[in-house]
Amino acid sequence: MKFKAPLTEAILLKRHFRFLVDVALRNNKRRVLYCPNLGAIRQCDVLGTRIWYSNSNRLSQGYLDTWELAEVNGGWLVLVNPLHSNVLVREALELGIIPELQGFQFLQSGVIPKVGNGVELLIRNSDEQCFMHIEPVLWSDEAKNGYFPEEPGMGYSALMDLIALKEMGHRAVLFYCVQHNGIQTLRTNDLIDPAYGKVLREAVAKGVEILAYRASINCREIILNTPIPVLLSENIISHSQRSF
Repeated sequence: MKFKAPLTEAILLKRHFRFLVDVALRNNKRRVLYCPNLGAIRQCDVLGTRIWYSNSNRLSQGYLDTWELAEVNGGWLVLVNPLHSNVLVREALELGIIPELQGFQFLQSGVIPKVGNGVELLIRNSDEQCFMHIEPVLWSDEAKNGYFPEEPGMGYSALMDLIALKEMGHRAVLFYCVQHNGIQTLRTNDLIDPAYGKVLREAVAKGVEILAYRASINCREIILNTPIPVLLSENIISHSQRSF
């Protein structure tokens, strides 16, 4: 995924109501940006954080520029904008970067039979269909462990949907789109939401597949290309695991 135009650098001053941020430009002027991520985005919204934003080119019509990237932990880049997650996964599928889903392409988004929403429908050669839910991952500790969820309740309903789809006989995949350059492994955040970790382990036991891929991020282009392991307690789910 390439940005349509060069991003502009700024310094974060304050976040308001989760969807607006004040920033200072290099010329010391201030500007209000739209924050497309309404989550906690821990580590990213700290005063003085170096950020980059995309220009809407429509300010006269009331459209704000959009916060895209943040620099955390001394140099790692984080893609703050969760609206790019589906695009990154689609591009990776089209380029054949994800061997576990080789040959799949998106057929339809957000339409699921008999269960909830937020799952993407994939199909390959009309002989196998797969339902997949995509979760952006942005939070890391100093040991380069990524964590999900960032807040209680995140992702729970999607897990229940995936379990239901698997029990209906479909292939079901939970895909973690890791939008942080420094994350090496992914863990469930049992301190924040122990219920999520419990349901995730239940989903795995019932055959829901877990994949996690990290994006390579810079100010011009983002590519989802590096598989990373998901750690559940003492167990490691390999990026190449598949349940039938």
